[in-house]
Order: sequence, then structure tokens, then C-alpha cells
Amino acid sequence: MKKVVLAILLMACMAGMGVAKNLNTGYEPEGLDELAKQKGTFKTTLVSPEADFPRYTEIRLRQVLVVVDNSGTQALDNSTGRLLGGRQRQSVIPEYDEVVEFKRIVGEVIAAKLAQSTALEPAVDAGPNTLVLQPVVADAVFTSSSKNKSEDGRELPILSMGTIVFDLIDGETGLIVARLAERVRCKPPKGAESKPGAWPNLAYWTECAAADLARELERVQVGGSPNQSS
Repeated sequence: MKKVVLAILLMACMAGMGVAKNLNTGYEPEGLDELAKQKGTFKTTLVSPEADFPRYTEIRLRQVLVVVDNSGTQALDNSTGRLLGGRQRQSVIPEYDEVVEFKRIVGEVIAAKLAQSTALEPAVDAGPNTLVLQPVVADAVFTSSSKNKSEDGRELPILSMGTIVFDLIDGETGLIVARLAERVRCKPPKGAESKPGAWPNLAYWTECAAADLARELERVQVGGSPNQSS
């Protein structure tokens, strides 16, 4: 069976500021306050003292969540998924179908990357041996550029910066066992040109994060801890 794993964006793109435990991800998983800070690949590495990672043999991906920069002028409507608010500091608001495409790209890149790099099997339902992965792009800042236009000449939104968050949740108890997060600028690799079209550089940004997550998952699967170096 083909392995499918999940998640979203991060490092190798550009280091940013750390993320606090009370990071606004648009939801608050049960058990978050029990996590303890550790050192790790991600600037924010919070892990439950009770976590038993080696017992997980499969992983279930949840739909990617997107939370825009909470500057007071933008918000995400929970009922429709539409981004609401006005412009501020040249930020823009993507259309609903653009957000859908954003989530699709992030989810597919993560699934493909982790399928190649971990031994965890895909799961449709959550059980005692299932690790549930909730990927979040939090505090996302969207801008536009005259260099990135649609075929009809309309400027398309670009992800300028976002905080990639991977919440790992126990499939049986529903309690969060780890939160890995980092704030990262969305930039192309050095020397590479940004490709025009829908969400340029997003796939690369996401793959960087997924690669780091895959390494963390592989390490903990053999009895390690997210705070241990390779």
C-alpha cells in the first residue's frame, strides 16, 4: 500500500521568529497546555511528557487550515471559509477558490513528501496506533505583484510569509502530543526565478517544511524524541 503522510511549510526558506504555545491556529486541540518546550528542528517544539511515538504505525491527515495575519482587518469566516476584511500594509485577500487551490497544493506536496520519507501507513479512520496530523498555515500574509498575473491580466495573490504548524494528535484519545512550528518567508531558492501563475513558490515552501517533519517523524518512530538531534 502506498504510504501517504501529511502536513505543510517551513525552513530552508528563511528563519523567522518563534511561535508561542498560545499561537492562534484557528482551533485549540485538547491537551495543548500540557506540552513542554524542547529543542528541535523547528523553532517551536512542544511535546507531551506522556508521548509514546514508537507505538504509532499509521498517520491520518486532516484538511489544511489557513489563518490569515490577525492584524485586525482580515479574518477567516468559519462557515464559508472565505477570507474577510480590508487591505492593510499592501496585503490582499484571496478569493475563496484561490484559498481552495492553496490548501490543495499544500496538502498534496506534504502527502507526497512524507510518503517517500516515512514508514507510517495512511489511515482513513483514527485508532490507538494512529497519529493524526493537523497542518496549519497561521498568520499568513498575502500580497500581490504586477509580475504575477492571471491570463486575463488580474494580479494573483502571493503568500509572503506564514507560520507553518504541525500538530500531532493521538488518534485514540484526541489529545495533542506535539506541536512543531516555525515562521517562514515564502521565497524561491537562491538563484531561482519565481514562476508566474497560481501560488508561485508555495510548493517549494511546503516541501521544505514537509522534509523537516518527515525527519522528525522518522526519528521518533525508532524511539527517539523530537528534541534529539540526528
